[in-house]
Amino acid sequence: MSLWDLIYILRRWGWLIPVLAGATALSAFVFSRLQTPVYRAVATIAVQPARPDFGQSQAAKTLLSSYVQIMSSTYGGGDLHQPSASRVIQALQLDMTPEQLKRNAIFSADERSLLIELEVRSYAPEVAQQIARTWAELFVEWRRTENQRLRQEDQIDALLVDQPVAGRFRPQTTFNVAAGAVLGLVLGGALALLAGWLELGAARASEQWLLLQHYLRLLRRRGWALVAFPVLAAGAAFVFSRLQTPVYRAVATIAVQPARPDFGQSQAAKTLLNSYLAILSSVYGGDHPDQPSARRVIQELGLTMAPEALRRNMSLSLDERSMVIRLEVRAPDGELAKRIAKRWAEQFVEWRRSENKKLRQEDRIDALLVDEPIYTRFRPQTRVNVAIGGLLGFALGLGVMFFQEGLENLRRWMAAPAAARLPGPIPGPTPRP
Repeated sequence: MSLWDLIYILRRWGWLIPVLAGATALSAFVFSRLQTPVYRAVATIAVQPARPDFGQSQAAKTLLSSYVQIMSSTYGGGDLHQPSASRVIQALQLDMTPEQLKRNAIFSADERSLLIELEVRSYAPEVAQQIARTWAELFVEWRRTENQRLRQEDQIDALLVDQPVAGRFRPQTTFNVAAGAVLGLVLGGALALLAGWLELGAARASEQWLLLQHYLRLLRRRGWALVAFPVLAAGAAFVFSRLQTPVYRAVATIAVQPARPDFGQSQAAKTLLNSYLAILSSVYGGDHPDQPSARRVIQELGLTMAPEALRRNMSLSLDERSMVIRLEVRAPDGELAKRIAKRWAEQFVEWRRSENKKLRQEDRIDALLVDEPIYTRFRPQTRVNVAIGGLLGFALGLGVMFFQEGLENLRRWMAAPAAARLPGPIPGPTPRP
């Protein structure tokens, strides 16, 4: 496309650019006005080691991600002082579930400045402000309770930096209008270029039009495969999913906390995490009567299964950065999976308590159940299976369509006379006179 072609297109179709830009900007303005405003309030918590020591500061950095895990609990674990969404609802008498409140809260940690930020979103600015402040205060109180077991120089304090202030989160009307205008400019320019290109290239598009007609005829004759195969495959995936026995999974989260916020002890706790995984994954347990194991879970819950079968349906993972162990249990019954995961995690917490009795208070490593396990469906994922089946069926239908077309072309070529199948003569150089 030459410069003169571009100038011609802009002169003829350039009016589309301001029209679409104005239309999209106006649509964005109307959409923003029709939205219900959502406000957010941010509470900032400073984590402060009591003693300005490098080791203790590094320990505070290590524990920061763990504090975020504990603070973001939905129902809380075994500690009555532990902050959680359910405790915030009880304190403020809110008309919502802990899950709803948790979905409207965002937690983040800044290891460089030892700050934890809690962002709460709500339709009412006062409610967002109250929730953020109460949740942060619960965490500060929990740290005070934990510090009571430590010497003054070994404590890690939490401080609410400032009172949360609510501000509008969405809609951002000015931003939406500007984004709508930019989108309209892009769409208008694209449409103007497309219209001009079609107008200028109409006379040169005969070959493309013939190719398009060929594919349209192909779709009309054999397009049934692109419909039948996806429908059959998606239906088969749906029936297969319905015939499967549902399996649920529940996840228990355990935070490993060194009693004394010292860098050496924090690194030792990180090193011991893999050892704790091996102890948690025991089938029959060792010599220690309090050691967690699959057999103890079966005995205490009165289950009718072999310890090996229960262990096969349990998996463990750890996050060394936040010093968190996740215990996942799969079972045909969601409530059963939840009970098993909770009891197995509680056994580990109790085992750590019994081990800590042999140590001084400042040398202990505690285990804390972060939240109540919640079960979700593990399989079958009916929607995912149907979507995958539909995509595979579409790919199969596309292959069948082109395979049939290729066979038909081959039959035509074989049925044609031999002379018609031979290629034409290759033109040689023009003889010189």
